[in-house]
Amino acid sequence: MVNWIKSLSERSEFVGVLTLAFGWSIYQSLSMALSPQPLTAVFDNASLSGLMGTQLATLAIIGAFLRLRGWTWARLGPAPGWRDLPRGVALAAATLVGFWLFHAVAALIGLLPIDADDSVRVASDLDWRLMLAASAVNGFFEEALVCGYLVSALRERPSMWTAIHLSTAIRASYHLYQGEAGAVMVPMGLAFAWLYSVTGRLWPLVVAHIALDALALFAR
Repeated sequence: MVNWIKSLSERSEFVGVLTLAFGWSIYQSLSMALSPQPLTAVFDNASLSGLMGTQLATLAIIGAFLRLRGWTWARLGPAPGWRDLPRGVALAAATLVGFWLFHAVAALIGLLPIDADDSVRVASDLDWRLMLAASAVNGFFEEALVCGYLVSALRERPSMWTAIHLSTAIRASYHLYQGEAGAVMVPMGLAFAWLYSVTGRLWPLVVAHIALDALALFAR
């Protein structure tokens, strides 16, 4: 098994990692988006616990697989440092402003209604500790894979915009379940993938994503 994993082509590795990480999420998101009946995603204690457990298990499997393939943490960028915290908070704040501007402009030109549909509901009795834990796990899971791994794996391609566009497309596709409100994932995906491609620093993205997820859960 170990020799077989090591013998896989880079393309097989790439497709396998991204399919394991996001394949089911994309399928579910597409199913909800294309359903003839409006569907609503509900985040409660059980669903958040299940999501966190699934993501941790998936990270363990992908991490072991990539380690056998010769990947190291250094390939994803420098180790986390204290400067990543204020950078991440600043990025989260800039992203929130970007969300507002994107929606305002899209509504102004008729691409989105003023009150964009958001097909996500959060239970009122969510445990705050679970919200923080789930935000931390999800923020790391998404950025480590849809930015860190994907962009790093395609770093030798002639144009980094290939990686940036693919990262954005995958990020947007597993957020389709959010309805019209999920459209903001396109500018966010472009910005995050571009920022990682030019700086090589993953942790400000992780901090920003954790902050945005936590804010979204606590504000509902």
